[in-house]
Amino acid sequence: MGSTSKVEPISSNAGWAIIRPATTMALNGHHPWVRFSDRSHLLRPNPPERSYGCAIVDADGDGRPEILCGTVAGPNRLFKSQGRAWVDVAPAELADAGASAIGVAAADANGDGRMDFYILNTSAFAGPNSEPDRLFINLGDGRYEDVMARHPQRNLAAGRSVAWLDVLGDGQLSAYVCNYGAPNRLYFNDGSGNWPDRAPHFGLHRVTGGRGLVCQDILGGDAMDIFCVNENDANTFFRNTGGKFVETAAELGLTDPETHGRGVAVIDARGDGRAGLVYGNWEGPHRFMAWERRAKRFVDLATPDFAQPSRIRTVIVADFDNDGLDEIFMNNLGQTNRMFKVKEGGELLECHIPEAEYPEGAGTGASVGDLDGDGFLDLFIAHGESVPQPNALLFGRPNGNHWLRIHPRTAAGAPAIGAKVTVTYDTPEGGRQRTRWIDGGSGYLCQMEPVAHFGLGPATRIRDARVQFSTGEVHYLRELAADQNVEARARA
Repeated sequence: MGSTSKVEPISSNAGWAIIRPATTMALNGHHPWVRFSDRSHLLRPNPPERSYGCAIVDADGDGRPEILCGTVAGPNRLFKSQGRAWVDVAPAELADAGASAIGVAAADANGDGRMDFYILNTSAFAGPNSEPDRLFINLGDGRYEDVMARHPQRNLAAGRSVAWLDVLGDGQLSAYVCNYGAPNRLYFNDGSGNWPDRAPHFGLHRVTGGRGLVCQDILGGDAMDIFCVNENDANTFFRNTGGKFVETAAELGLTDPETHGRGVAVIDARGDGRAGLVYGNWEGPHRFMAWERRAKRFVDLATPDFAQPSRIRTVIVADFDNDGLDEIFMNNLGQTNRMFKVKEGGELLECHIPEAEYPEGAGTGASVGDLDGDGFLDLFIAHGESVPQPNALLFGRPNGNHWLRIHPRTAAGAPAIGAKVTVTYDTPEGGRQRTRWIDGGSGYLCQMEPVAHFGLGPATRIRDARVQFSTGEVHYLRELAADQNVEARARA
């Protein structure tokens, strides 16, 4: 039985400036433009480095997001907004200078309301690895403790992605690690603070060429499933049947055995609330997989233009221009980045993104979030995989379109990983429904801001919003005004 949540506005931006008229048409008459402003010079410091995974998350609980960026053979960075600049404030423990951090994921691991960090350290391409992973527990006041330092089952394999998930639907988060050429790990939250590896118990210890990873309620069974895209091996899909996982990739049409997976993201492909899957294949065809109700499996809706092979890394799904239609950002290594708009019905249309193309960028990780609080999404791109390069910070340009941001939170006040948020609103063309999933570690090495961001186009009100937590608890929010942040907090 759902409840009506207390609607708590966090902030409003009624005075934001219109810089560019809203448009979905390019100058040539058919390709949309999505514009950014380059703010990379605001990163302090921003030397050429080998940066990999990144996450946008409120690390210190002050209501404003920070940027965590993993670095190989250098200090990890935690960029915080200080005036106009974004300054690295990572304490020595989190900086972990000299380690090889390639993947990051943030969550409130121990239920105290503070965000903790799992960081993948990898010194090898595959198999055994000499650098152990870290699980940094946030002690407050900028202090962190690595609880994996003396862990008898700490990960010493070549990890590629990590994500947090609620295995049993009880609100307790565990960390799933996708390794390359070594058994995957599930560091299970048993409440003792010991974090045992329970992957064998749940049937999740497969050995594959693990690359990308998402953990969400993908099949609509009110439990968080696991989808892994692999290299030199078939993809794996672990369906959560109430604490037991069953590998079902073949029957779902997701194996794709001849490809080399990288970034992956969940998307409301058809605007019906059913999760679809977008993933990129390294120098192979990219996929746009939508759920087919009659066949009870996923089908590929990718156009030849979208599927065009590239040296793909991160894949991001977000509404960057707030027109109510998702864009798919494809972060490539040493090739021009691309973006596609998903029109009603799943049609894909390539966008012009002149500020975000970086044709010579050695981009690996990328993350999205509203960094400047204007209601438009911004991009952080981690460069430097093949050659040291500065990172990129791109702010989205306001354009007159409206927006709503819903923050599902746990009873302790942390982002509610695995929550599903659906909004319904009216447009001149009729009613529209959109769904977002709160990210606990996304795709390839990275994590997106754990906020349900909805572009509304010309709409100024939301008819209703439904927030479903990983525990099954449901809240309803009614008659919400546009251009504000709203919190929905789970009951204790």
